[in-house]
Amino acid sequence: MEIPRIGVVGMGGFAQTHRRYVAQVEEAGLGRQVAQVAMPADQELYAADLAALQGRGVQVFVSLREMLARLRGQLEIVCIPTGIPLHRPMTIMALEAGCHVLVEKPAAGSIQDFDAMEAARQKAGRHCAVGYQHLYRPEAKQLKELVCQGRLGKIQWIKACGGWPRDPAYYGRNNWAGRLGVGDAWALDSPHNNALAHAVNALCYLGSDQPSTALVPHTLQAELYRANPIESADTAVFRMRSAEGVEVFFAVSHCSDQRFDPVFEVAGTLGRAELDYHGGFTLHWPDGRTESHPHQGEPEVLHDLAEVVAGHRDHLACPLILTRSQTLCVCGTFESSPIRELPAALRRVNPKNQAITVEGMGEVVQRACQERALFSELGLPWAEAGEVISLEGYSYFPSFRRSI
Repeated sequence: MEIPRIGVVGMGGFAQTHRRYVAQVEEAGLGRQVAQVAMPADQELYAADLAALQGRGVQVFVSLREMLARLRGQLEIVCIPTGIPLHRPMTIMALEAGCHVLVEKPAAGSIQDFDAMEAARQKAGRHCAVGYQHLYRPEAKQLKELVCQGRLGKIQWIKACGGWPRDPAYYGRNNWAGRLGVGDAWALDSPHNNALAHAVNALCYLGSDQPSTALVPHTLQAELYRANPIESADTAVFRMRSAEGVEVFFAVSHCSDQRFDPVFEVAGTLGRAELDYHGGFTLHWPDGRTESHPHQGEPEVLHDLAEVVAGHRDHLACPLILTRSQTLCVCGTFESSPIRELPAALRRVNPKNQAITVEGMGEVVQRACQERALFSELGLPWAEAGEVISLEGYSYFPSFRRSI
């Protein structure tokens, strides 16, 4: 077949990243952009960019609906770097029109949204990739292979934590940031279902010793908190136990007084691995030996899908189905715990950007991760444990906690 023809939805926000993906694919001769969706406000804001695209023969449309109707049968790939509440309807629309899809992380705002997307993908017989960048990293793929080969023995636990402070501009950038939902669509926007959703997805993926497979969440206990004046949580910690017997632990905060990136630590009966957030990993053996594997290059997200669509490869690095566990974990956290207010006495406001931080939160998150302990298990006076819930057969959010 000729190289895939690509349409992109949106101009601002993460669409800028997808436009870079398109440029990389075009440079490699693996695809070409033929269509761009830009709503009326963006057509004015990005007039120069749109004029440049039109100068290259790219058609501009005001909606995805119009683009799919006008170019039916003339698009192979649609990139959907839009807000969480739009992932389900836009992905399904593109699949139903016969297109392959790259949808930005997280895949969905609820498990029923996810399952509807996967059902549409199966019915359409098309590929749907998700933009979880870590699964496209060469060193993450290599570590996964070592886990599947049994180099670390039977996996016992995997963990990570992150401190990514966010200011009011972050929560004011759109109508769904910091929200549980918009209208009738769930978003569950939170550190573990947006900025660091890819960390949760990577934990579920790397913790499984089966190729192209993620751990299956079985039980989960969480604690959710907030210091910012938002509807959802800005701080989360959870422990998930998978059907395979692996413990997954994650702690994260957007009101941390320190900034630090996750390091993914995988422990097995024969050894332990540490994957750096920016690339490269180290194996640690019981006798004190270490084995370093350097950073091997940047992830090629759209490149991966374009190669599969063109027939150069037979499987995606991050297909939609491989990300269900992340959505399930997120739903589980909101089932397990209400969102509790962090103590006002510990909150600090940065005079430069008005960002709210909580004194000592960076240390709390890192200590929790080190000990694989929930905040309430650290003896913090403000922390309160959530319920331990079962996620076996879970298919609809919310199922347990009716007060959301």
